[in-house]
Parts: sequence; C-alpha cells; structure tokens
Amino acid sequence: MLLEALTASRSEGYRYAYDTVSDLGVPTTSDTSWLMNVAFCVSAISVLAAGICSASLLGRRRWVYLGAIAAYSLGSVLVAVVHAGDGNAHIIGAVLAIGAGNVIALLVGTGVPTCPRWYSKGSVGFGLLGFVASGLLIAGVGPVGVMERASIYTFTCWELLTAAALGLAVARTKR
Repeated sequence: MLLEALTASRSEGYRYAYDTVSDLGVPTTSDTSWLMNVAFCVSAISVLAAGICSASLLGRRRWVYLGAIAAYSLGSVLVAVVHAGDGNAHIIGAVLAIGAGNVIALLVGTGVPTCPRWYSKGSVGFGLLGFVASGLLIAGVGPVGVMERASIYTFTCWELLTAAALGLAVARTKR
C-alpha cells in the first residue's frame, strides 16, 4: 500500500475512486510505475513463501489452500507483467489475485482449529467482505476504484490481522 500511495502521488491525474490499482503499473502512467509492478511481484513471492510454510496447518484442506496460494501468486505476477489495458491476461491475473486472496482468508478462517476465535472470525469476515465487494465491482455498483480497492484491501487487512496474530503468539511463547 505504501508503494501504491507513492506511485499514485507521482501519477498526474490519478484518482483513487475512479482509477484501478493496476493503472498505477502502466509505464505511461508515471516514472514510478515500476514500483507498483515490483510491489505486485513482492506480494506474489511473499504470499507463496508464507503459504508453503503454513500449508500443513490446514490438514486435508492444504491442497485447496496451496491452489489458492498459487492462483494468487500467478495472478499478481500477471498483473505486474501484463499491464492494464493490454489484454485478457491482465484481467485473468486480477481475477485470480483478488478471488484467491479472499479464498485464502476464508480457508484459514474456517480451517485452522488452533487459531484464536477472534482471528478466525476476522479472517472469515475479511474474506466474505472481499467477495461482496468483488460482486459489487462486477455488477458495476459504485466507482470502480473504490470497489476494486474494497476487494483488494480486504486481503491486505487479513495479512495485517495474520501478522498481529503471529506477533501475539510469539509474544506469548516468550513469557
């Protein structure tokens, strides 16, 4: 989100409410569009690494989880290398990344019994909210930039929730 904000600040005429996150990765948008594409790739790699490391926590559902992790990572890389407006591969990448991100939150929220209740409920809530926002985006309800961000930022919020849960778990083990 920091690289998104930096890139947006350097993109003349960019409007959060009406322009998509992917628009920031188009080289003609600004001199810093490469930052947005790096952010997409870093997200793909970090989610892939974390997913592989945590897959065993999901038991029998780990293969579905790993499939969602792979879809998210592939989608994020497609968004980075095939720019907005350059064809169907970009749209497929965006659908994969957004949809799989919300599936990941739902799978973890419903499939890891050792997680604290607040974390499970938050994970499910963010996943469901992401799908509702995605439905509104597809239906053309509201400004595209707002609905797209609502679909994406739910996964970002889930990542932050996960970081908080892990931080609390580590702090408890040090006592």
